[in-house]
Amino acid sequence: MRKKSYRVLFVIGTRPDAIKLAPVIREFRGKFLSRVVATTQHRELLKEVIEVFRLQVHVDFNLMKENQDLFYLTSGILSRMRETLEEIKPDIIFVQGDTTTSFIASLAAFYFKIPVAHVEAGLRTHDPYAPYPEEMNRVFVDHLSSLCFAPTPQAKENLLKDGIPEERIHVVGNTGIDAMFWVLENVPPGEEVKELVKGDKKIVLLTVHRRENFGEPLREIFRAVREIAEERRDVLFVYPVHPNPNVKRPAEEMLGNVENILLLTPLSYPDLLYVLKHSSLVLTDSGGIQEEAPYFGVRIGVLREKTERPEGVKAGYARVLGSDRERIKEWFFELIEKPSLPPSSLYGDGKASERIRRITEVFLESFIPS
Repeated sequence: MRKKSYRVLFVIGTRPDAIKLAPVIREFRGKFLSRVVATTQHRELLKEVIEVFRLQVHVDFNLMKENQDLFYLTSGILSRMRETLEEIKPDIIFVQGDTTTSFIASLAAFYFKIPVAHVEAGLRTHDPYAPYPEEMNRVFVDHLSSLCFAPTPQAKENLLKDGIPEERIHVVGNTGIDAMFWVLENVPPGEEVKELVKGDKKIVLLTVHRRENFGEPLREIFRAVREIAEERRDVLFVYPVHPNPNVKRPAEEMLGNVENILLLTPLSYPDLLYVLKHSSLVLTDSGGIQEEAPYFGVRIGVLREKTERPEGVKAGYARVLGSDRERIKEWFFELIEKPSLPPSSLYGDGKASERIRRITEVFLESFIPS
C-alpha cells in the first residue's frame, strides 16, 4: 500500500537558494507533508523572496551575524540540523546549488541516513577555489545525494565523470527558470523601477558579491566600471549592492559619487527581472543571472575567472572576463552598441519542478517500505 504522506524537508540559506527552491516547494505543496528550514544568513534578502513566492518557513535558525565566517556557519548549521532532523524526521531533504547551507544540511542528513535530493546538481568549474567555497560544496553535495537533479546535459556529464551512478541522475532543467516564469506571470514590478528604466540612457545591470572577488579583484572591477561610466555618460549602471560590508564599503567608496552609477539597496526579485529585461548588457558574478539573461536576449559579462555555466558561453550569450579591468572595458565597448541577441530558453522550459516532483514520488515509493 502506498504511503499516504511523505515528509519532505526543504533547506534554504540564501536568496538564490530560496528563489530556485520556491517553485519546487510550491509544486510539492498539498501533495507531500512539506516543511521549510531557513538558516537565514541574510534575513531581509530572504524575507523578500519568501513573501514574493508566498512561502512559509517552519524553522528559522537565525544564524546571521555581521561578517560571519565559514567556521561559524558550518558549526551552527550542523548543530541546528541535528535538532531539526530529530524533530521532523523527514523521509527526504531537498537542498539547492552550492551554498555552505546545502553542503552541511546534506552532511547532517547523511549522518541520519536520510536521502538527499540536490536541485541544480552537476555544475563544475573543476577548480576547487573558483568559486570558493562553492565548487567543493556542490561536489560534496552531489556525492551525498540519492537524487541529483541536473539542469542540463552538460551537468549530467560532469556527474558521470565524477563517478555518480547514472541511476541517481535526472536532467530536469533549471528551477530558476521556473521561478522566473512564475514571477513574470504573477508578480508585477514596482512603479519606482519602471520609472528607473524610462529614460534615454542605455541600462547596464551590475551585480557582484562573490567571496572570491573580495578585496583587490572587486576594486579592479569597480575601477573598470567607473572608467566606463565616466567615458559613456549615455549609459546608466544600475547596481543593487549586496549588504555584505566587504562589498558595500568599496562600492560606496569607489562608485558612490559617479552620476551615472546608481547604487541601490538590493532589488526585489520582480524588480531585478524588470531591470534585466530592459538592460543592454549585464556585468555579473551571479549564477542565476547567467541563466536568466539569455531568456531576454541580454549579453553577459561574467566577472569570474571560470564559470560552471558553459552553455551560455558556447551559445554566445556570455563571456568570462574575470576581474581584469582592460578585458571588462574591451568587452563593454565592443558590445554596447550591438542589438540584443534572440531570446533563448537555454537553461530550461519552466517545467523542472513538475519533473522533480514526479521523480521524487517514484523514488520514495520504491525507497520507503509501505
